[in-house]
Amino acid sequence: MPEHKASQILSNIPVRLHKHLSIDAPARRVFDFWSNFANFQEFISVIDRIDVLDDRTSRWIIRAPLGHEITFTSTIVELEANRRLVWESIHHSGSARGELTLTETDGHTRVELDFEYSLRHHWMQRVAQLLSRHDFPSHSFDHGLDRIKQKIEQEAKTDSPDQGRSPHRNIT
Repeated sequence: MPEHKASQILSNIPVRLHKHLSIDAPARRVFDFWSNFANFQEFISVIDRIDVLDDRTSRWIIRAPLGHEITFTSTIVELEANRRLVWESIHHSGSARGELTLTETDGHTRVELDFEYSLRHHWMQRVAQLLSRHDFPSHSFDHGLDRIKQKIEQEAKTDSPDQGRSPHRNIT
């Protein structure tokens, strides 16, 4: 078994984020927007591009710290229309998993978002540790979620039902 210095070993414990918010729109509208991944390019600054490949798969290009670019394919592994969406990705730099749960009450939708990622490379883990001290990526998620909330609520007020429609059907 190879010997490793303690300073070279960093636990590969995933970084986890839990976010929740309430959106003044029906769950159908929130789900349709959220499950169309191409919508996120407009709201999350680290996303360079998202190519939707089919009704379950998309390719993402992300700008990571220190000029590093990460390309990965994300796959929807569970989908229950207007209620739940789970996606996963594995790439050369690590892996990620997200779960969106929606609960509608009187035309308002409670959004619960759980997201986690793991990084394989030691230097990436170190950078992630340093950035987390400055509330990254949590603060970026908060900003993106606020902008998404505003967009969905604006569309709900103007009642444009086909805008941002999801290309997905139930997947279990």
